[in-house]
Amino acid sequence: MIRFKFSQSADSGTAWRMRHFAALLILVASSCVDAVDFGTDLQVHGFASQGFVKTSDNSFFGDSESGSFDFTELGVNASYKATPSVLLSGQLLSRNAGDMYNGSLTVDYALVDWNLSNSHERSYGVLVGRIKNTLGLYNDTRDVAFTRPSIFLPQQVYFDSVRNLFLSADGMHLYGRFYSDLGQLAMNVGVGTNPVDDNVEISYLGTDFGGRLDSQGAAFIARAEYETLDGRWRLGLSAAKASLAFDAAPTDPIGSGDIDFVYWVASAQYNAERWSLTAEYMQEPVEFQAFGPLVDGRDSTVLGYYLQASYLVRSDVELIARYAEGYADKDDRDGTRQSAMTGGLVPPYAFYRKDWMLGLRWDVTPNFMLRAEYQWNDGTWTLSRRENPDPAATVKDWDMFSLLASYRF
Repeated sequence: MIRFKFSQSADSGTAWRMRHFAALLILVASSCVDAVDFGTDLQVHGFASQGFVKTSDNSFFGDSESGSFDFTELGVNASYKATPSVLLSGQLLSRNAGDMYNGSLTVDYALVDWNLSNSHERSYGVLVGRIKNTLGLYNDTRDVAFTRPSIFLPQQVYFDSVRNLFLSADGMHLYGRFYSDLGQLAMNVGVGTNPVDDNVEISYLGTDFGGRLDSQGAAFIARAEYETLDGRWRLGLSAAKASLAFDAAPTDPIGSGDIDFVYWVASAQYNAERWSLTAEYMQEPVEFQAFGPLVDGRDSTVLGYYLQASYLVRSDVELIARYAEGYADKDDRDGTRQSAMTGGLVPPYAFYRKDWMLGLRWDVTPNFMLRAEYQWNDGTWTLSRRENPDPAATVKDWDMFSLLASYRF
């Protein structure tokens, strides 16, 4: 069980957290405003979320063993209807997440949506710019806490440790929506380049080498999603294919090489009046080439899935339960083979993770939400190597308690 013991010492991030907490208070103080509306053509919206994480062992978004407030999301987005068929939209995001993301202001998305045709039977068009990748049920809306099913998305499918790699791409998407008495079919096909940061290099190569890991060529993204007319069933299949190239530094113990992967997700959701069931299944075949003996031969097929149930106790209170499993290699589910490849320096439980989660959501107002969740974990796969640099020092069985307050306007 978790013993709540908080450190009283200040750290270098205290001033940063205070500034962002002040920004959160300013946004909450403006709760009488649903949105900044400059007329029918221009609208501005925003959100602010502050989290707290306490773990029995291991680090998750900061020094969570002592209790961490190092999880803050602040965002402002705007959309402008330039013409009846052209929409301009974008979002600025500041995200603090332990040692992985430092709260720097980034362009979350910025795009031109040109609708080429819009009727009762169909709608299709093109997106150009920085575009959220339509992967799974939640990737393209994962930054807004109100649209997530829980404080943290299931890490076995939606990896926070390589979040930026899958979140968006700079390029072009074609989309189509087709409507009939049987329901709606939505399709997206896109091409672009994905941003790569140090978290991606650490996750795929194990550490931050002196060289540079970057996107290689174009990435391809696609999703097909079907929803019944009554909204009860939602089915989807999505995928992304991309390559990364590593340019080794002279002092690196590995050579320059390439990483190729295909990430795909099958999704299903059933919605009743007061409850819903959601399941997603993911695989990601990964190939390493030309790095040398320390890396080559680590080809694997990553696997993850979860089953989630939610129930509305009343219109503003929701209960959620979820079970999730994930493996660094579906053919080595206990991690023994991958551990042996490291000479036993990385324990077997670092290559898998299974967890149960129970949570509660309370919509205090339509614009202000509180969440509380408890999670029981077996294994440490998907934990950030940046926050847990020594896998042998982690603990196999660990618990996590988390809180989140979120406001939107």
